[in-house]
Amino acid sequence: MRVIRGLGWALFAVALIVGLVNPAIVAAKTKDSLKAAFVRGGDLWVKTGDAERQLTKGEVVRNPKWSFDGEWIAYSTGENQQELKLLQASTGRSQLVSRTGGSNYQWSPDHNRLAFLLEQKLVWVSPNMPDRQAEIAEGIGNYSWLPEGNGFIASTVTELLPDGWTPVRIVEIPLTGNGVAAPKGQPASEGKPASLGRTLFVLPKQSDDFFAVGTSGFKYSTSGKWIAFLATPTASLSADSNTLCLLASDGQGFRKVDQMVNNNEWFKWADRGDKLAYIGGIGREATSNKQLKVLEAPTGKPISYTPSGYVDQGFTWEGLQHIVVSRAKELKSTGSPATKPLPNLVEIKLQGPRNKPISQPPAKYGDFNPQYLPYVNELGWVRSDRSQSNVLISGRGGKQPQVWIKNIDAGADFYEQWRWSEVLSFYNRTEG
Repeated sequence: MRVIRGLGWALFAVALIVGLVNPAIVAAKTKDSLKAAFVRGGDLWVKTGDAERQLTKGEVVRNPKWSFDGEWIAYSTGENQQELKLLQASTGRSQLVSRTGGSNYQWSPDHNRLAFLLEQKLVWVSPNMPDRQAEIAEGIGNYSWLPEGNGFIASTVTELLPDGWTPVRIVEIPLTGNGVAAPKGQPASEGKPASLGRTLFVLPKQSDDFFAVGTSGFKYSTSGKWIAFLATPTASLSADSNTLCLLASDGQGFRKVDQMVNNNEWFKWADRGDKLAYIGGIGREATSNKQLKVLEAPTGKPISYTPSGYVDQGFTWEGLQHIVVSRAKELKSTGSPATKPLPNLVEIKLQGPRNKPISQPPAKYGDFNPQYLPYVNELGWVRSDRSQSNVLISGRGGKQPQVWIKNIDAGADFYEQWRWSEVLSFYNRTEG
């Protein structure tokens, strides 16, 4: 039985014993708290507990993303996914935010504020006032919200000059619409874009072992001391190799860690401390040379947990000492999809190490995209034969798996790097 929010184990146990809490009601509420947005037949659906609801019809939805409180879903639609829309999950009411743009949209971690890029302008809106867009800064290549939700960390756009590329600057930008920082908890005012704020770090110039014209998004360690991101070269090179970097949050420390593909979902911090896990290895094919590695920031040496002859293709932290990974046999030569090994889920105990298979998909199916959901203390993933896909859930460590959502659309397949976030988004607010 899980702890009910606001009650400790002892108090909760006493309540059960004396009859103040009905176990059946507790179980129902716990089940209902599991919630996901997904795409089926191109339309947006939501499932909460056992109840499914269709929210759009004929829109060709992609990339649903929950607001921090689970009240709103942002998604893209329209020709070439150009339109950005918001939908209120409780009412089904939708509203257009941007008709021609609105890429790389991200919710604030602690307010119902949605940021996005319009070409190279960083903009944010409130669902209550979608027509009032506050422009934050221009010349932005990529960005993320600061952990407190009171501003942004961003990388600047570079330019190719006769003597080479201009350097990539990493900057901190306050939450503002007119160059004046707005108090936390209050909306920004409209106006001209702010300046780029404080320069945190400038990436090294091009050399034999480093080349970057942009970055991925930025991920802060739980302690807030370190930032992980990818330094990305030009597009054709970036498909095969990028530099995973660590940057101190005060800008006073920088480290080049390893080479990996341009996949923002393949590097993640543990939920405590400064442990970073990632899938290293160059080459765009997910079927070869992909190893799960873990290091302790800032100076720890990466340790590989992938045995010889296998590849890892997606993972999730399950507490501080366990990782669940989607693992398949390695395929060094190219071939048709039918010849490519399909993965199953493996639980890794970092202290040991120990590799324990925790899923057994049927023939011709694989288990992809594991996600540990601390909000409900469950594990979710996608089981697919590359055409038909279902969502499964289980307890920690794969206990008592069951099909929870049937027949979701497939995410984009880039050399077996499946982008399931295009069609599935668990609501996963961390309790605190």
